[in-house]
Amino acid sequence: MTVGERIKTISQEWFLTEPLMFSVLCTHAIKRNDNMGCDMRCGKGVIEFNPDRLEHFDDNHLALRLKAEVLRIILKHPYQRQPYNPRRDVMRLSSDMTLSDHLDGMDSVGLEPPRIFNVPRDQAFEQYYSLMAGQVMQLELNQDGNGIPLMMPGEGDSEADGDSSDLTDSMLSADAGASLWEEDELMTEKVNHEIENAQRCNQWGSISGDLKSLIESSLISKQNFRAILSQFRASILSTKRHLTRMRPNRRYGFDAMGSQYAYSTRLLVAVDVSGSVPDTDIKKFLAVINRFFKQGIERIEVIQFDSKITTEKPMLLKQATNGIRVIGRGGTNFQPAIDFYYEHDEYDGLVFLTDGYAARPTVPDDKRHKPLAWILTSNGGNEENLEPFGPVVRISGL
Repeated sequence: MTVGERIKTISQEWFLTEPLMFSVLCTHAIKRNDNMGCDMRCGKGVIEFNPDRLEHFDDNHLALRLKAEVLRIILKHPYQRQPYNPRRDVMRLSSDMTLSDHLDGMDSVGLEPPRIFNVPRDQAFEQYYSLMAGQVMQLELNQDGNGIPLMMPGEGDSEADGDSSDLTDSMLSADAGASLWEEDELMTEKVNHEIENAQRCNQWGSISGDLKSLIESSLISKQNFRAILSQFRASILSTKRHLTRMRPNRRYGFDAMGSQYAYSTRLLVAVDVSGSVPDTDIKKFLAVINRFFKQGIERIEVIQFDSKITTEKPMLLKQATNGIRVIGRGGTNFQPAIDFYYEHDEYDGLVFLTDGYAARPTVPDDKRHKPLAWILTSNGGNEENLEPFGPVVRISGL
């Protein structure tokens, strides 16, 4: 039988033995792809396989390989849990690491990440990504003239050396394996619907208890931070009307002056530079602001704060992005930044970039109409202290 026929036979067996995996498999088309640089991958509503790379697998290993890809879909790695500006090769390796914590035999089908990645086990997908991305960047900086990554400090045994030599091939295969991954709310809802059916009917098949808990926790809807930030941006946009003779009035023609409207919005960004916020998070914070508030905003200014405002005067976002100098590193207090914002009427909105760990601020009643928003790291705290003052957004990967 061909590889495609064997996959079809496995899926038919799952109809009786693996109800959840079978139903999720049915949400995707299975297609042959002889040109891709990996054995199997998923995304964009398809599961693709390369028969040349899978023909040496026996039926048990082929079923395990297909199971790993379907579980990846059930956990929504290809569709929902994407970090900001992701590296797809690291995402795929992080997904493999997550699956290997709950699925035996991953190394036998080539899905165990290289042992050169010295990361603790039993981490969340996003945590694996953060840990492994840092190591990959360091290895790339330490490449020798032949393009082969050098050993990381503390690694010198022959087995690790072999893993290091094969790292480039592993990263290329991982990049191909995640090339179809993109945010897709519709597919996420389809998969969640099948998981909820499995919950109601208690039809989990061979899925273990710890993996079942992980799947159920993934049902918690992810906050659509893009929509929230877009709404906040729309709420602060303001324009200035200028009269001009060059444009005729719509009603009276050249007998009356026409009008032009120019954006006049000024946004203030308060960056938490206390000891609990890493420098890497601050850089990602500013990248988010530059992405979502660039168009239609006349001027974006940045201040830094910890227990007090640590900059002498606000700086332009471009200056802060090119080289923000962390002056603080004390505790965190939102109040000085809030007071600065409400004392300066030239600003139309304030966005806090923080981990959220600080006391509840106070806002004068007559100033509550001025818009304010909070961007928190994914593990930030004290959200209930901030929500009364404006929308709170958690961004995964910060």
